[in-house]
Amino acid sequence: MMLALLLSSLLHTTPARAADMSLTIVDVRRNITLANDEEPYKDFYIAAGASSGLKKNLVVTAVRKINVRDASGASAVGEIMVPVGQLKIIAVYDKVAVAREFTLLSRDELPMLEQIGIMAGDKIETRGSFIDTSKPKRKKVAEAVAPAPATPMVAPAVTTVAVTLAPPAKELQAPVTPAQPDKTLAQAPVMTGEKLEKVADSGNNSGNE
Repeated sequence: MMLALLLSSLLHTTPARAADMSLTIVDVRRNITLANDEEPYKDFYIAAGASSGLKKNLVVTAVRKINVRDASGASAVGEIMVPVGQLKIIAVYDKVAVAREFTLLSRDELPMLEQIGIMAGDKIETRGSFIDTSKPKRKKVAEAVAPAPATPMVAPAVTTVAVTLAPPAKELQAPVTPAQPDKTLAQAPVMTGEKLEKVADSGNNSGNE
């Protein structure tokens, strides 16, 4: 009975779900921009063909398989498929489809990822896919900032201050005049030789007396 149920579930697996298991991102390539105004591109190569159901302008979801182990890492608990982001198919070939990033899903309500961003090895989920015919939005490329013209060095302006020099201070002391001879000496009579003789004679006279 259990074997019959298992076989029945395998037989009734939808083709879309079976195709999802084989859709895998096998390579990621970027272009090298040669100018500042050139937009960089990032292409995701998916191993799929025309029979996979992928077509141009189809938006699909990239999911990542995460192996959950216990804290010691010794035993595996199980596997979960965590949505990473959405891709928009831009071209489909015989065995390869090319897609570009449409949007990255927020981690607010989804399990966290060790490595953010869609990468090689992620699976493609077509459930919930839709067609988007809007033109891709060009990413704003930072414009090259032209260097500012060199400002010539200008010498600082020199302010000329007129300083009025005060005339030399007058000498506080009165000018020194040559010492005047003593008035007593100046008024003393000049003794001439004639008067000296009279004095001598008078002295002699007094002595004789």
